[in-house]
Amino acid sequence: MRVTGKSLFLTSVLLVVGVSYAYGDMMQGSSSMMAEKNMSNGSMMDKNMSGWGNGSMMKGENMMMQGGIDVSMASPVRGSSNAPVTIVEYGDYQCPKCDAWFKNEEPTIKADYIDTNKAKLYFIDFPFLGPDSAVAAQAAYCAGDQGKYWEYHDYLYDNQGGVQSGWASASNLKSYATTLGLDANNFNSCLDSGKYAERVSHNKESGTSKGVQGTPAFFIIGPTGVMTEISGPQPAATFSTAIDQMSTKAAPEFGPVAAIILAIAISSIVVLSIKTGLRLVPR
Repeated sequence: MRVTGKSLFLTSVLLVVGVSYAYGDMMQGSSSMMAEKNMSNGSMMDKNMSGWGNGSMMKGENMMMQGGIDVSMASPVRGSSNAPVTIVEYGDYQCPKCDAWFKNEEPTIKADYIDTNKAKLYFIDFPFLGPDSAVAAQAAYCAGDQGKYWEYHDYLYDNQGGVQSGWASASNLKSYATTLGLDANNFNSCLDSGKYAERVSHNKESGTSKGVQGTPAFFIIGPTGVMTEISGPQPAATFSTAIDQMSTKAAPEFGPVAAIILAIAISSIVVLSIKTGLRLVPR
């Protein structure tokens, strides 16, 4: 009877641990998995974007989250949507430090991680350096309507001028669109209408909610939702270290919900053994 009790106890604990561990992993990874599912569904993403373009608000159930960050109104994903590590960059097109990181560090990260499907990048607007910053951000999304978000994004940084010097005025933003071969009438209409003003405002609020005060600010998010923050235009080596560390954290962590379930289960087994007189350990 003693052997049976001990075996029952050990078997029950192992079973509960296994179920709890799986449940904790499921709960912890659910938001990241949902975000990937939504991103892979192009029609859903297009529908969400058009909703914000005409001024209607995003419904909570359609929000896409990466490590607790709302990326539903961010840029199109740069890289594979299935890449295990996510890089979220909060940036301002007039920010000299953002420009420095874009030109000096991002190419290495892109070649080593984004182009090799190890990481993906979202750019989220944090326009805080003047009115032209917000208009430039809107212009990038207008270019995105014609399938050239990232080309326009890159062009802005490649041609960045002084803060509020006029290089990112509406007239210049329109000329950049023409240079990139975009349909001028559609682009100009989009920009003049303020179609994406609310979207850009939403993204800035997203950064504020995460404690962002300046740009560039980065969040590196692992496959289980574990996240680390990098402030400023840090060297590519700093990002490589963070991304590599996140890649090794693919194993699920034992979540708090799972711990509670395990504690309740063990307590129930002990109480049952006392009531039935079943010995759990030999004397």
